[in-house]
Amino acid sequence: MDRRRLALMVLGVVAVAVAGWWFLVRSDAPPAPDLASAVETASETQDAATSASSTTSTTTVAGPAGTWTVDTTIGSFNDFTSTWVGYRVEEVLGNGIGANTAVGRTPLVTGSVELSDDALLAVEVTSDLRGLRSDKEYRDGRVRRALHTDDHPTATFTLVGPVALGDMAGDGTSIEVAVAGTVVINGVASTVDVAVAAALVGDLVTVVGSFPIVFADHAIEAPSASIVVSVEDHGVVEFQLFLTR
Repeated sequence: MDRRRLALMVLGVVAVAVAGWWFLVRSDAPPAPDLASAVETASETQDAATSASSTTSTTTVAGPAGTWTVDTTIGSFNDFTSTWVGYRVEEVLGNGIGANTAVGRTPLVTGSVELSDDALLAVEVTSDLRGLRSDKEYRDGRVRRALHTDDHPTATFTLVGPVALGDMAGDGTSIEVAVAGTVVINGVASTVDVAVAAALVGDLVTVVGSFPIVFADHAIEAPSASIVVSVEDHGVVEFQLFLTR
């Protein structure tokens, strides 16, 4: 075999190896939750419900006051148009590949929200962390071990006190507010300030938001893998919720 052919074979092997490595570590991280996108899903759901209704009478949408329940039937988890809770963490990968954004989400969410006409009165939302999925299976197992989901399978957020919201008309007009609460992860509680954006779309409440989390505050050791040089000691919890009466 001449040197030229040998060189071409070596280059071919290297190219295949690099392509395989890139496929393994490339990031398909979805974007952060966006209220406009969530409102679009809510509007489509309301339109479909109206079209399917056999009545031709006009329905008057009630105000926001009342108890609302997390609804997991709206949208699809396949494209993250549904209800979900998740994390966003930065990783540093080996072999000079650089930074990567790790995003995992679970659609296993339950809970309720109590509203008056102009205030948030009570919130309790629970997510099953055993349902967390990212774009990498090897990461998911390590995340579940880091969160000790065998012992503490759920995370819970509870509102600390009432929060003024202002007018929530049922036309999709959005509000933005900071919400203080207590989050329990890995059996450890901490106080958090959550940035929330919400809208009442017909008879659906649509909510997106996020808050920072420091792993050590919940006795969590950052998960690692052979191809990951390091993982930041903090991250972001983010969520999208659809609520019905």
